[in-house]
Amino acid sequence: MAETTIPASTRFERTPDGAALPQGWAVYLHPEGNTYYFNPETSVVSDTDPRRNGVIALFNTALQKIHDQLSHDLKAAGVEVFLSVSDSSTRLPEGAVEYYVVDYEHRSIFWIADVNIVTDLAGSAGTVDRFESMEQLRLSLEPEFWTHVEYYPCHQAIYDQKAEKELTAALRHGCVDDTTAPGSVFPYGADECLRYLKLLERFSRDDESTEIYRRSWIARLWASICRSRYINRHGLPYPRVDRLQGVQSYLRQQTRESISMALGEALCLGMSKRTFARLTELWNGRIIYQRHWQPFLDQERSEWRWTALGGLYLLMMNGIQSGSGTSFILVVTSASFTCSAFILSALMLQAHSAERLKTASDISSYISMTESLDHGLRPLSIAFTLPKALLVYGMLVFGANSVHHVASQLQNEPVQMLYMTTAAAAIPMFTALVVYRAYGPAAP
Repeated sequence: MAETTIPASTRFERTPDGAALPQGWAVYLHPEGNTYYFNPETSVVSDTDPRRNGVIALFNTALQKIHDQLSHDLKAAGVEVFLSVSDSSTRLPEGAVEYYVVDYEHRSIFWIADVNIVTDLAGSAGTVDRFESMEQLRLSLEPEFWTHVEYYPCHQAIYDQKAEKELTAALRHGCVDDTTAPGSVFPYGADECLRYLKLLERFSRDDESTEIYRRSWIARLWASICRSRYINRHGLPYPRVDRLQGVQSYLRQQTRESISMALGEALCLGMSKRTFARLTELWNGRIIYQRHWQPFLDQERSEWRWTALGGLYLLMMNGIQSGSGTSFILVVTSASFTCSAFILSALMLQAHSAERLKTASDISSYISMTESLDHGLRPLSIAFTLPKALLVYGMLVFGANSVHHVASQLQNEPVQMLYMTTAAAAIPMFTALVVYRAYGPAAP
């Protein structure tokens, strides 16, 4: 029940939780608001409250098993153990203990027994993928180490200055790489790198009171960089050093002979082929680089907006045309194409709004869901360009109706209609020429 009265002389200690903890345990508050617990005597870190009934007993049992498998003490080995007790909100049976061991010296995590990544692996290491070699496994586990550091940054006694210096060097290299190589595989663009470098420089002048903030966000950047290195086979045979590497092969995989795809591309007047090539280039390797995706999506949204506005204007002209004695069937046909273009443009804007496709994860999930198993990105490219194609059809029918009406009028009153047609065509052209001469680029 919510209280409405503040007791007199109420003051608080600067701790996340004032309730008593079991002996040896301390509670920490993450910069983003989560609490976690650490026992320096046993080198155990956990997101499970040790005050929960039966948790300490489960921790002790799991810790004893880990000690029995390790040849030396955890503290002496320079490692710590993450333990988490599942509850009713997890997919595991209630009371099950998940764990991994964190090796700060080698920037990795490990387990004390063999684990199957498909059936056994749990906890924060659930993203580990199949591996071909121990070096690839190392690349796969390093992002999980940095994720652990990001989530639990407050209890570590020593700040990793070496990691910060290496991150500075990596960001500088990424900045140069992005500005000099169109196919850069670094996860951040030049502008992002410069912003992060400025933050690093400012944080370096702070005292120890801000170390947990530095450690957390530096670990987050390192996790992103390490995931990119794993995906691009950094240091492995046949690394992916250019994001456009293999794009032609990927194009060929998606261009199987298909009557339905050929009809769809023909319906879009071939405009979908350019969109298809661009989508394939962006999704090559199934890695999202936001600095390339966002301009593409912004351009598509702009074209859908202009298509919708063009549709409204054409509908207005259809209304005017219907009262001028033109073919009613052609007016209805043009209006039907135009309404379809307007509606599809609105739907595409809603489905691809900046709010829905805000992060790289959002974009990746969407493309993975819409990518066809047989035809790749060709169906999506057709959907992207269909509103524009429908508007073109509406304009063509409108133009044909106008020409037909003018031709029929010329037969009845040829001289007067010729003068009117010439004026109607010449005035817009003359106006456009004057505006271009006044505001367009000057001749060299």
